[in-house]
Amino acid sequence: MLDDRAVLGSLTDRAGDNPLSWVAAPLAAAGRVLEIGCAAGALADRFPAGQWLGLTATLRPGPMPRLRGSPDALPVRSGAFDGIALLLGLPRLPNVDGVFAELRRVLQPGGTLVLLVPSALARSTRELRMASTLAGVHRQWRHRSALDQAGWLLAAADFAVLGDDRVSFSLPLPDQEAAQRLVEILPRAGLWPPDLPPGVRVRAVTTLCRLSGPGRILPVPLRRLVARR
Repeated sequence: MLDDRAVLGSLTDRAGDNPLSWVAAPLAAAGRVLEIGCAAGALADRFPAGQWLGLTATLRPGPMPRLRGSPDALPVRSGAFDGIALLLGLPRLPNVDGVFAELRRVLQPGGTLVLLVPSALARSTRELRMASTLAGVHRQWRHRSALDQAGWLLAAADFAVLGDDRVSFSLPLPDQEAAQRLVEILPRAGLWPPDLPPGVRVRAVTTLCRLSGPGRILPVPLRRLVARR
């Protein structure tokens, strides 16, 4: 059964690919990579041993090298990394300015930063079917500007934005049980805002249950931004 730690790797695009290789690609040449917001270590197996380090708020048992800490107070020395991936965290972090200051501090000059954030803009028929319900969901983000306007935040924080791409991924929505389960796990996985109000949650469940069925999918559009220090 799908859980919140496996959601990102379970998303697929039209070609059947998931977002993990898409996120890791700009960091292929990095000698040392820090992944933030990685309780499950989503990118750990995309890099050789000793090249990847994860930072998470809650340590879980496992063989992957991880640190416990906060994105606005990283427990690592300045210039320690030449690659950083911040996955699905920026819209929900309380101190965005502090986070960018820490990213600049620990990223070497010329290093690469990759952000993965949800997209709130509907661009397909399938996405438009969900638009009214998801508008209510996306209004609950702490920092809505960190969704489709994340490039502006990067530029304001003195990062050079090299790329801003959007891909619509999807999750199976075969029945009402799957619909109810997704409304529970998407906030925990970082794809929806945490702590959705009861009314918003009920409306989301109702809509997803109505749209569920054999062969049905839930579109999950994401943006990948690539920036340089």
